[in-house]
Amino acid sequence: MLADLYDFDKTVYPVDSATEFWLFCLKRHPKIIRHIPHQIFSAVKFFLKKIDLTKFKGEFFCFVKSIDAQNEAELFWDKNANKIFPWFRPEENDVKTVVCSASPEFEISPVLKRLGADVIIGTDMDPKTGEIRGKNCKGAEKVERIKKEADGYIFRNAYTDNPKSDAPLLSLAENKFLIKNGEIIKL
Repeated sequence: MLADLYDFDKTVYPVDSATEFWLFCLKRHPKIIRHIPHQIFSAVKFFLKKIDLTKFKGEFFCFVKSIDAQNEAELFWDKNANKIFPWFRPEENDVKTVVCSASPEFEISPVLKRLGADVIIGTDMDPKTGEIRGKNCKGAEKVERIKKEADGYIFRNAYTDNPKSDAPLLSLAENKFLIKNGEIIKL
């Protein structure tokens, strides 16, 4: 099955959506501020290389224990879907659309389903605890997840904002594109 393949943050969406989601939740639920000391401590452990990115991300998202994260994701996209770059319109694509992101899958799924993406792959995170099941969906892990969840797809085009970290993702497609400030540049 022929498809186009997209990274999400800074590719389809102009900034890191997980960070914006956290800030959105903090504004709506000030009580989650109580998790900031743990988040800071986790960040220090990560920068000192005491924990890996997957562990850090799971610990950072501990704030979801205090909210209904899936509902908050829906509300977040009600407010922010208009920021998706206008060139990304899966419902108008002549092939299937596969999106693979390091952001939590529960967080990006609402908007991608609304837009008509065929396959949505993100970091598999429990929206009730922040615990990551498996690995953070980044770099080579993206390819592993794509092989599992989009098996049999042949990728015509791949889009990313970071050709270095997404080199494994780009290697899956015939044509490779860089997204810079919303503009599409052929690599």
